[in-house]
Amino acid sequence: MMEDMSVAFVQALCAANGYSISICNHDNDGWDLSIECKGKPAEDSIMYSPAIQVQLKSSYSKIRENEDGSISYSLEVKNYKTLIENNRMIPQILVVFYMPQEEEHWIEQTTDWLKIKKCAFWISLRGLADTDNKESITITLPSDHLLTKDTLKDIMVRTSNNCHYEQFRYINTKIRPGKTLSVSDAAKVDGDRWFI
Repeated sequence: MMEDMSVAFVQALCAANGYSISICNHDNDGWDLSIECKGKPAEDSIMYSPAIQVQLKSSYSKIRENEDGSISYSLEVKNYKTLIENNRMIPQILVVFYMPQEEEHWIEQTTDWLKIKKCAFWISLRGLADTDNKESITITLPSDHLLTKDTLKDIMVRTSNNCHYEQFRYINTKIRPGKTLSVSDAAKVDGDRWFI
């Protein structure tokens, strides 16, 4: 059910922007959703029909809130290794849907509105260093990387304005040992900001 709620959240954002979304029913090269824009995402965009692939996670137990508003998520190493791959035609991002622990708070509805709780964060890990961890690695998703209909459009615009291997750039990266939420043999990935 948690996975269904996270998919519904992203579907709502795609619907608000007029984007097509495809759901992968099997483990297909490390992505769960594919999002595609028809035409150009903005009038001044360069390329037609930009697309991204999304590795989608949903949790409340694997997430830690940080004082600066960011969240830390314990990501499986096999997923991390997929997301750091450079040589991809279609860029991949990680989306973490942060859910309330109580199931009765996942969704609220009145005659005026439908609310899906709580929020989602996104990040591109492309180009990061490999890890020797066996189980998991902690990823910090910055507070300004909330996934909204506007930030999703911005991702598509930036994808449209870049070419293939240069679609995602990661800068000001710092990688240092640290603690995971539940697995001892993990490291913490911390960065100042992730850019497309």
